[in-house]
This record gives sequence, structure tokens and C-alpha cells, in this order.
Amino acid sequence: MQVFKVFCKVMLKHKTQFLMYIVIYMIISIAVSRSVQESKVMEFSKVSLKVAVDNRDQGELGGGLVSYLKEYNEIKKVPKNQEAVKDAMYYQEIDYVLLIPEDFTEKIREGTGEEILEGTVVPGSSTAYLIENEIKQYLDTASMYLRAGMDSVSAVELTKEDMQQEADVNYLEKSDGESLPVGFHFFRYLPYVFMVVMILGLGAVMKTFRDKDLSARNKCSAMSFFNQNVQIILGCIFFTLVVYTLFMVMALCLTGDYFFSIKGLLSAVNALVFSICAASLAWLCVQFVRSMEELNAMSNVFSLSFSFLGGVFVSLDLMSDGVRQAAKFIPSYWYVIANNEIQKVESFAEAGSVYQSYLVVLLFALAFFAVGLLANRMKLRTAQ
Repeated sequence: MQVFKVFCKVMLKHKTQFLMYIVIYMIISIAVSRSVQESKVMEFSKVSLKVAVDNRDQGELGGGLVSYLKEYNEIKKVPKNQEAVKDAMYYQEIDYVLLIPEDFTEKIREGTGEEILEGTVVPGSSTAYLIENEIKQYLDTASMYLRAGMDSVSAVELTKEDMQQEADVNYLEKSDGESLPVGFHFFRYLPYVFMVVMILGLGAVMKTFRDKDLSARNKCSAMSFFNQNVQIILGCIFFTLVVYTLFMVMALCLTGDYFFSIKGLLSAVNALVFSICAASLAWLCVQFVRSMEELNAMSNVFSLSFSFLGGVFVSLDLMSDGVRQAAKFIPSYWYVIANNEIQKVESFAEAGSVYQSYLVVLLFALAFFAVGLLANRMKLRTAQ
């Protein structure tokens, strides 16, 4: 196993390059997991504004409107003069000033109540739209009851009941209404780091064995050419498994119970399949480079282009139909599709589309390996 030992030594020599990406990805994963956990704690709530109200209405609708606004906002007294109002709004002590005139209830009956309301807000502020929308909803509902012939007291009571109603939201797909787990975000960005680490790590080692002088010496050795290649292949498998294991240990630490669930196991297999594809891509790249600078450039080209077009960095939902059709010719696209579909399954029997994506990525791996093998054979014939 002399060639295998040399493979490991060369791999350790270039460990700094791919360890740097592993550490960077670990930091990013920890940051993403924390942000996801914090977002799970947060719940939706209406925006509460500081509203100053001067209710001069002698009827019931003015008081009903104030009571409704008080449920979701902080009601304050209107400052004594215009200068005090400007100061209060400048220092954000008040967001909105509402003046309800004396004949407000009567005007509502006549259908012109909204036009006589006076509201003051900071120019360019979005708070005016929020509070005015609440006022409009209340008055539209109250006006409907008044036009139906009800008295002001009944209209206010029924309007209050209606405004307390909340709509139920039903999502077409289960995943649309649920926050995605930490594991989804961790596995989503793995294709980028896998491609970089494989191309730089495996590429650097295989390029060393492809050096003209070293290759000539190996051909003159007592070890057969087949035995040498078998040990190099074993070295590539060992490197791939080491990288894969490191990230799976990281996934176990960051995702917790998700890793041992059905979704976690499918995600782990998805990552393993893509690591094989990334190793095949590294084999293809090394056939066309002559220096480490070219290898670095090629790793950036493939990793970034495949990540952006394949939906790793940019969600597939944001892409046009034409771009998505073109992305189907990129292995990372099928990895992302599988990662999305995994979040919808509850058993292995439901993961038919996930298995199809696995197969497509493996076919890409076979294609990369075949093209690299063809390029290698053509170089050998040219050298002869």
C-alpha cells in the first residue's frame, strides 16, 4: 500500500486549503442554525402604534372607534397646541394624531363620515397606512349595519364582534405553513463546500501523481499500473469518506434529533451521493489543469456557477422558467430538489421523487468520470 500511504501524505500536505473551507462552513452553519431557532420563537403580532385621539363625537361611533383602536394600539392624549404635536411626533412619542368631530356619528349615517376625519402623521411614514386601514375597516363595517337600519348602539356592538374575528389560513402544501428545520438549511449549502473541498483536495493530490517526472518513475517501478491505480482510487474513496464523515458529525452536533429522523437519514444519503458526484467532478477537472492556480480557478468556476444556477444560493422559486430548465443540466439542481422533497415525506415509501434525484446525481457522477477517463486516455495517446 505504498501508493496509498503517499496519497495520504500528499493529502495532509494540502490540508490547510480544504480545512479552511470546512471551518468557514461550520461557522456559517452555526450562525444559520441560531437564526432559525430564534425565528421559531417569534410569533406574528399586529403592530402597536402610539395614537393620540381627540374624540369630540357626541354619538356612539366615536367612542366605539376609540375602543377598537385601543385594543391594538396605545391611545394617548393630544398635545395642547400644534407645536407640542410636532415635537411629540419628531421624538416619536406619537405616531398618529386622530381628530373625531362632534357630528361624526351623524355623518357616518349620511355616508360622509370618513371624509371629515382629520389625521396627522409624519410625512413619508408607513404608520399612516396601518392606522388608516384599521379605521377604514371599522367604519366600513359600522356603515354596513347603519345602512341596514340598525341603531348606533347595535351597530357598534356588532361591529366590535366582527372586528374580533380572525381568518384561518390554510396552505396548499404542508411545508408552506411550517418553518423549515435547521437540518434543511445545513444540508442545503453542502454542494458548494463539497465541490470546493473535493476539487482542491482530491485535485491537488491527483495532480501530484500526474506530474510528468513522478508518473514516469511510477511506470518504471515494480508495482503494476493496475495496482497503482487501485490504490489511488482507494485514496480518493478514503478522502471522500473523511470529508463526508466530518460534515455528518457537524450535522449531528448542529441538527440534533433531525439527523436520526427519516428526513435526516435521507438528507445524509443525499449528501453522500453528491459527495461522490463532487469527487467525480474533481477527477474531471484535474485532467485539464497544469498548475494549482488553474485548479483554484476551476474550483471557483464550478462551485459558484453550480451553486447559483442549481438553487443552492438562490432559491429555485425566484428563478425564471428558462433558468430552471437550464439548471436541470446541473447536479446541484437535483440535490436541491431532493433536499426540498425530503422535507415533505414522512416515510421511506413516500420518497420516490427523492430516490429519482439520487439516481440523476449518480448519473452526473458517472458522466463526469467517463469524460475525465476519455480525456485521460487521449492525453496518454498523445504522449505516446
